[in-house]
Amino acid sequence: MKNKTIKGNILKRNILWYFGYAVTLGLILLIVLTDFPEKIDLALTVLLVVVFSISHTNILYNRMMRRDDDFRVDVMDERNISIREKSGNIGNMVNISLLGLATVIFIAFDYVFPAIVTGIIVAVQPVILIFISRAIEKRM
Repeated sequence: MKNKTIKGNILKRNILWYFGYAVTLGLILLIVLTDFPEKIDLALTVLLVVVFSISHTNILYNRMMRRDDDFRVDVMDERNISIREKSGNIGNMVNISLLGLATVIFIAFDYVFPAIVTGIIVAVQPVILIFISRAIEKRM
């Protein structure tokens, strides 16, 4: 019974990701059929790639969760969940350190605007972490 509930929830979530395919098609048509400046076309292309990648990856993941029992067990395994959490935390710390280093390098080379942007990202990162942690805590 529980297996059918999991599969039903996965099917409901897939509808959103199929909508991503429609958005991707709309972006392709927008790029091809309009005469926007090159920078706007480039930005739309990046958006297209992001939307398509996220949608396609989630559809494939949900399909694997629905059809492959071994994959579902491996994904839901407590050890694997713990490894993903720890690697995500370590990756986040490395990312913040690299952004801090980039900020210092930008300041050293007198690149004010990039230094401000990366500095803001480094400063906002812990705040984002707090909000996400609280949201997850409320769910559990």
